[in-house]
Amino acid sequence: MAANLAGPESAMNPAQDKVASDRHRINLAIAWALALLATGFAYWPALQGSFVLDDFSVLDSLGNLGGVRDWDTFRAFVLGGQAGPTGRPLAMLSFLVDANNWPADAWAFKRTNLVIHLANGVLLGVLTRQILVRVGFDSRRAAWLAFFSVAAWMLHPFLVSTTMYVVQRMTQLAMLFTTAGMVTYLYGRSMVPSNKAKAYTVMTAGLIGFTVLGALCKESGALLPMLVLVLELTILSASGASAERIDKRWSGLFLVLPSVLVVAYLAQSFLRADIFEIAPAREFSLYERLLTQPRVVATYLQHWFIPKLYTTGVFQDHIVKSTGLLTPVTTLAAALFHLGVVALAVVKRRQLPVLAFAILFFYAYHLLESTVLNLELYFEHRNYVPAAFLFLPLIVLVDAKVDGKKGFVAAVLVLLALGGFTRYSATVWSDYDSMIEASAHKAPTSARAQVLYARNLFNAGHYDASMSVIDRAAETIENSAPMLQMNRALIRCRLRQLSESDMDDLVNRLAPLPYDPRYLELYEGSIDSLATEQCVANAAAKLDRLFSTMLENDKSLAPGSLSLSHVHYLSGLTSLKLQRPKRAMAHFVASVLAQPKPSATMKMAGLMATAQHYKEALDLSDLALRQIEENQAGVLGNINVIEDNIHEFRRVVREQMDAAD
Repeated sequence: MAANLAGPESAMNPAQDKVASDRHRINLAIAWALALLATGFAYWPALQGSFVLDDFSVLDSLGNLGGVRDWDTFRAFVLGGQAGPTGRPLAMLSFLVDANNWPADAWAFKRTNLVIHLANGVLLGVLTRQILVRVGFDSRRAAWLAFFSVAAWMLHPFLVSTTMYVVQRMTQLAMLFTTAGMVTYLYGRSMVPSNKAKAYTVMTAGLIGFTVLGALCKESGALLPMLVLVLELTILSASGASAERIDKRWSGLFLVLPSVLVVAYLAQSFLRADIFEIAPAREFSLYERLLTQPRVVATYLQHWFIPKLYTTGVFQDHIVKSTGLLTPVTTLAAALFHLGVVALAVVKRRQLPVLAFAILFFYAYHLLESTVLNLELYFEHRNYVPAAFLFLPLIVLVDAKVDGKKGFVAAVLVLLALGGFTRYSATVWSDYDSMIEASAHKAPTSARAQVLYARNLFNAGHYDASMSVIDRAAETIENSAPMLQMNRALIRCRLRQLSESDMDDLVNRLAPLPYDPRYLELYEGSIDSLATEQCVANAAAKLDRLFSTMLENDKSLAPGSLSLSHVHYLSGLTSLKLQRPKRAMAHFVASVLAQPKPSATMKMAGLMATAQHYKEALDLSDLALRQIEENQAGVLGNINVIEDNIHEFRRVVREQMDAAD
């Protein structure tokens, strides 16, 4: 495959060698230019698409303070992120490239994601070439094999849902720094025989610097030392590899120790007393999640090696959890498969270094998101980095076994097919409604997809079809009951088909369930819609009973928990609807005490002011000011509201209070 393009390396005089070298560089540059253009062409339709799901919860804070316009608002947006333990400030900073206010145009954000995807491809090409040269490939062949491997990665349709899902820029940027860290490491590693001091300086600075940068985009960036360790144990330890051994003390400190810490952090989950209990905000325990992941990762591999025109994309809540090794039976089969593949990679790491590296890199990167952390069971973006080298062993094998011209033609045809699949998927992503419809048909047990599809049908005036979709989903899908039942009630309400018995049934179904913080906005919207539209006369009272029952019986509402704060807040909302301001104030204060956040406190103050309960609004805003002062002393967490806004709010409320008097 590569031999036909790179040409022979021997039997040339210096002049001929220079001509051949120039031709090689020109051909390679043209090939890369075509691959980058083809990737841009394949993705182009998706740039017209809209924001989806978590895009709103992450990016709408751009407008919380009237836009990012000064240091205080910059700090609140960039350093006040809630996306992960680190806040992911570098990723948040990158969003300011595209907009500094909200609402914003999704096109600019998606364009930047595509540019980062292309940049990742170029950097991955550099790294892949370095790896192949290390195991003995001549530079020209290594360059071409790297090109075909990376071009297949760039054009793969399985990555569309990462690249066009705006908030997954966090994953993309983590890859950018991880790949840069590995490139830097190999550069420094190459200098070990000739200049040890410079080599270890470059390797140390690269590891520390790029690990920190990657982790500030997404926590998986902290896996860089482990990935470099995989590189050392495979590519740089291969039979015949031209690599001097590195100092054991250095590798122990900078490679082994960070890897052990990651494994220890994950392993401590097995010592938790509640590992077998349903984890709050999820419908599975950590034990069940761990059991389910072998099946999930096997599905990832299936999608990678047998690409689909379109997957269910971001709608993955239909994945069935495993409750035992044989329930379903594919759980054990998948676990044995993964263990066998990893064992093969370990045993053959010196004889088959490229294969071993691709396998161990894939599983090492999945350690964080595909084991025991309390994340959703399945998301395609988790493969954006791990899949980077999956095609490389296959391409190396084809190059060794197939005639150059035939291999070249086969590779080009594969790239064209992948690009065609991606173009189709990007076309689906170009229109949010078409994406929802496609996902709803492809995943009939996805509650999210069915709810959004039912809403779209309703908004389009297809009322009977909308009711049919939501009724079928509510009765057949076992998980996500609050989402399904609330949306069912809302649709019936708007069609004036909701009865008091329906409301009683809704409360009876939802009250025994543990509160799920993911549904806060759903409950908020339901309180407002059901009470405002008055399709049932005492809807607010029935919803108030729902939240009161949760406060009395839900054992997951631990003191200081986000769930407790939410349910008190929702009880305060229903109390306001019932014209009971003192009770509303009591719940709002309880919510604030459970989770002291100035922005949430001011939101409740605004609700009180809107309901013309001005004294309570001032009391809450005063509480928000005290929270900010305590935060300056290091007591509280992130702030995304500033004092000037609160003082202006208080001034306006006092004016309204005086006018009312």
